[in-house]
Amino acid sequence: MNYLENAAWIWENAHAKPDEHTEFFTEFDYSSDDGRVYISISADSEYGVYLNGKFVEFGQYPDYPHYKVYDRFEVSEYLVEGKNLLAIEVWYLGNNCSTNIDDGAGLCFSLDSEKNNILTSNDKVLSRLSKVYTSYACKLITGQLGYGYGYDSTLEDDWKTGDVSDFTPSVIVTPEKPIPSVLRPVKKLVTEEGVVGTLIKQETEKGYRYLFDFGKELVGIYKLRFNSAVVQNIELCYGEHIVDGWVRDIIHSRRFAFDYKAKAGENDYFGYLRRLGLRYAEIRTQEPIDSISIEIMPRVYPLETVSFDIEDEELKKIYDICINTLRLCMHEHYEDCPWREQAMYVMDSRNQMLCGYHAFREYEFPRACLKLMAEDRRADGMLSITYPGASGLVIPSFGLHFYTAVREYGDYSGDWDFVKEIFPKLQSIIEAFMSRYDKAEGLLQSFGDSCYWNFYEWARGLEGIIGAVTEERADLIINTLFSIALQNMHYICEKLGVHSEYDVFAEQINLAINKKFKNPDDMLYGMYGQTGEYSELGNALAVLCGAADEASAKKICEVLSDDDSKLVKITLSMKCFKYDALLRVDEKKYSEYVLGDIRRIYRKMLDFGSTTVWETEDGEAAFGKAGSLCHGWSALPIYYFFKLL
Repeated sequence: MNYLENAAWIWENAHAKPDEHTEFFTEFDYSSDDGRVYISISADSEYGVYLNGKFVEFGQYPDYPHYKVYDRFEVSEYLVEGKNLLAIEVWYLGNNCSTNIDDGAGLCFSLDSEKNNILTSNDKVLSRLSKVYTSYACKLITGQLGYGYGYDSTLEDDWKTGDVSDFTPSVIVTPEKPIPSVLRPVKKLVTEEGVVGTLIKQETEKGYRYLFDFGKELVGIYKLRFNSAVVQNIELCYGEHIVDGWVRDIIHSRRFAFDYKAKAGENDYFGYLRRLGLRYAEIRTQEPIDSISIEIMPRVYPLETVSFDIEDEELKKIYDICINTLRLCMHEHYEDCPWREQAMYVMDSRNQMLCGYHAFREYEFPRACLKLMAEDRRADGMLSITYPGASGLVIPSFGLHFYTAVREYGDYSGDWDFVKEIFPKLQSIIEAFMSRYDKAEGLLQSFGDSCYWNFYEWARGLEGIIGAVTEERADLIINTLFSIALQNMHYICEKLGVHSEYDVFAEQINLAINKKFKNPDDMLYGMYGQTGEYSELGNALAVLCGAADEASAKKICEVLSDDDSKLVKITLSMKCFKYDALLRVDEKKYSEYVLGDIRRIYRKMLDFGSTTVWETEDGEAAFGKAGSLCHGWSALPIYYFFKLL
């Protein structure tokens, strides 16, 4: 049943602009005889619901123009006999980025009891542009996250409790905007008890600065309370570390801060429009403030963690911060990092899914994420870089990791019916890659157009160049990944009872890999041929795709386990391929190496005092001092602890 089938998309005006904040208000009658009452709601881009002046819920599920999702939750406890007041805030982002696809502004809702429909969104609902939230500023936090926001407490009024003298009837937005028909496929997020920051440092000479430590990495929404003797502009900055002494809020073009205009007297603000990933917060003011309290209320996906005892104390600590990282990188969908991006990538998500199958034994969440990926639509048949997202960029290699993620989902969950549902997408992607196959050379060619980022990992020579036209040529890594994807596709076809010769094609690719990339002198594989750059990733993948025969695989693993080898070192995101290659060739021999390597790498994070695992071993210093200290792809020790301990 679609509870919104009789509702309309509405807005304050017919020509919404990016970064627009709108407020909606309506009244309705309620009798307890009606029984329990539910609201079904969808918005572009974020909503907050109030009933009778009390905050109820928020959080739009990310979706596509053709795959519109709505929330449905009970609101009975907020209702009173007789007249009731419904107030809804909606923030229309209006920009295309890694975490949002612009589909035009709109609010669509329906209020229903167990017995009847109470009201639906229509042009009788009142609305206005928000007075307190700044519209049209379009100040980016990051290119992935999109806009931040500003708030002016001096303009607060009582609209949520009925003072709507300056509101006017809403308009029905374009009829081409489809009514949402997909109920949220995962559980609604839960808000946990708040963590109050500890004031650890303040400065009163060059302006006024107040630094707060929450004691651990958190992801959530915030409450800010303080007294100000005067009206003044305030900045709330946030970050994951204080290596510079204060929060590093400006990093290149990124700005991790929100603007707040304080009124004279007591200020009390609830910032739910953006989830913040942080450990530290800094308040900057023009004049001193006092009685300051900043509280982060963690926003988490509800699930249980599997009990797992690890006797080794250091490994147990590593396991715990990996579990914490997984939890902090799961909200509406998987996220790479909750501080800087909050974006879902295939490769990152595959790592998170694999760990989650062991840590949580839960399959609803990964299924919903794979569904979002499968709903991505591009004319070239490839997968976009993020989901849902509209950056226009593609990482071809990540599309090949999709087959690993789908196969593992089927194996762990047993839900091959879902895999059958998305099978057409699997076919379209593999066909897009096949179109790049050079029959003469017998290999897949890389992607040259500027919309393709030939990224493999953050290692020398493997980073690719974003937005640049590059030479189309065969390289080792894209072909080993293509071979693995073909083998996974064949496996999936067998499970679904579909005839396939993808395994035969994978064998042909492997023969061509050996011919072009294998050096017969040392049995190692070069990136572009038998000479040139050699990497741990490329050689590990040569083992895993089956190109390397038994003798070559043993030789490769000897080199992979030599930390002084000349191979380009593998990074945290791709360590799984190195570990998997070693363990496939000789699990007994290389188990201790894998556990020791994990201990060596993650000990640095423990020594730093981190409660989460990092994007790279360089920590905050990576990427021009923009390295994430909470990154889902680095939680892989969870999988290897379950496998080896």
